[in-house]
Amino acid sequence: MLLVFLLTFLLHYATCANILYVAPIASPSLQRWNRALAMGLRNRGHNITMLSHDAEKGPLPQNFSLILLEGIYDILDSKFESNEIKEDTAVKTMRALFKHVEFCCGHDFNTTGFKTLQEYPKTFKFDLIIFDASYGRCFYPLITRFNNPPAVAVTPYRLPPILSNAFGNHLHTSYTPYYNTEFSTKMSFLERLWNFFYTYVEVMYRKNSFSPKENKLVKDYFGEETPSLRDYERNMSLLLANVDFIFDFPMALPPNIIAVGGLHLTPSKPLPKDLQKIMDDSKNGVIYFSLGSYLRSDKLTTAQQEGLVEAFEQLPQTILWKFEGDSIPGLSSNVILRKSFPQNDILGHKNIKLFITHGGILSTQEAMFHAVPVVGIPFRSDQRANIRRMERRQTARLINYKNLTAAHILENVMEVLSNPIYKNNMRLVARRYRDQPLTALQRGIYWIEYVMRHKNVDHLVLPARDMDGYQTANLDILACLLMMCVMIYISYLFLPAALRITYETLRNHIQAK
Repeated sequence: MLLVFLLTFLLHYATCANILYVAPIASPSLQRWNRALAMGLRNRGHNITMLSHDAEKGPLPQNFSLILLEGIYDILDSKFESNEIKEDTAVKTMRALFKHVEFCCGHDFNTTGFKTLQEYPKTFKFDLIIFDASYGRCFYPLITRFNNPPAVAVTPYRLPPILSNAFGNHLHTSYTPYYNTEFSTKMSFLERLWNFFYTYVEVMYRKNSFSPKENKLVKDYFGEETPSLRDYERNMSLLLANVDFIFDFPMALPPNIIAVGGLHLTPSKPLPKDLQKIMDDSKNGVIYFSLGSYLRSDKLTTAQQEGLVEAFEQLPQTILWKFEGDSIPGLSSNVILRKSFPQNDILGHKNIKLFITHGGILSTQEAMFHAVPVVGIPFRSDQRANIRRMERRQTARLINYKNLTAAHILENVMEVLSNPIYKNNMRLVARRYRDQPLTALQRGIYWIEYVMRHKNVDHLVLPARDMDGYQTANLDILACLLMMCVMIYISYLFLPAALRITYETLRNHIQAK
């Protein structure tokens, strides 16, 4: 019996791999998604080295090493002011995101953390590198640095068109809304026109404007002989994307893009004793209010804060408010402020009635997983689109952050609390999402280990990945057919007249002789 146990133990750890997980997005919320995948792989026995901007809150788990890209939050923190946010267009938001990626790359190359990774022995072996490839690619040369192990791309940012296109997927703009718009899957002609425009502007902007800057940045740091980022990307066979056909909408995906939407989701755990008692004792239920990890409630304007305070005072529920400051004047006794809460475990409690959120993708996925109806106060990026899509399914109501008056807040909160359709629809979403043969995390881990077993998975890649867009859309064929039709039509119009002229000319010539 002991021999069997030892053989099983040795076999398990003989198949374990050294994995480098590169997570360069400066976002604590999106880091939760990456960390969930990293920890899932660690729990399988793999050794994980994670390159990230986010420090661990406690001691590092076994088989997990963190290399911190230090300092970026010192630059980005305290920059949010709700009264300074402008209603940017989708194109302006897209350009701002690329500019942010460029800034982060320049910053990260000069961190002590990145230099530490670069100083690893030349012979050090990683069996796989995972890249959060949501927008930036400046870390791809690490593949060459560590002797060309297989690589997998992941994105917690749904499925940006640039990645969908880069991995060979057709961009079905007629029914797949651009992530940063409020369009549905059923668009009018004008909406389809704009959706086509937004999608291909992002693809072309990355290819023609951003890629040269990104390649120059990489060559300046890694050397002129560094291959192009497009070549690195082409050699990645697999992409794991934070999309789910229940949470989002149906979409066509090729075999090498794996849907793992909500892989960070877990059943709720027991709360800390004080918080558990508060929630258990709340006879009228609990409302949880959080603006996520980047937006800060204490940076809301005085008028916005006063509107929230006045509205919460009139509600019978206990309000748990994630508030980064020390206090708010005039706060009623039913409101509890803390700088952080265990959000997932609160949303899984039986007494939770409502989630007031900024509408970030991970927060809305957690709400749907735990069947908690939502009132959304979106501020930027895809938040408004997320809440608007939920609103169409009658699982949420949207409040404009510029209209945070007590009356408007109460109107929307009471509608969601009093109308059972919101809760019922959320339960339906949760049931459908949970009804899967594998969890999203299990599916993601399976495919990562599949790449490690087979090294190259180009057999899953559509030929479209190596074709131009006009070829995959058959635009050249359509152009050829159109030209043929035009020629036939022209012949139909002018051939009889040409024949008559020829006939008359020949006849006159014969008669003249």
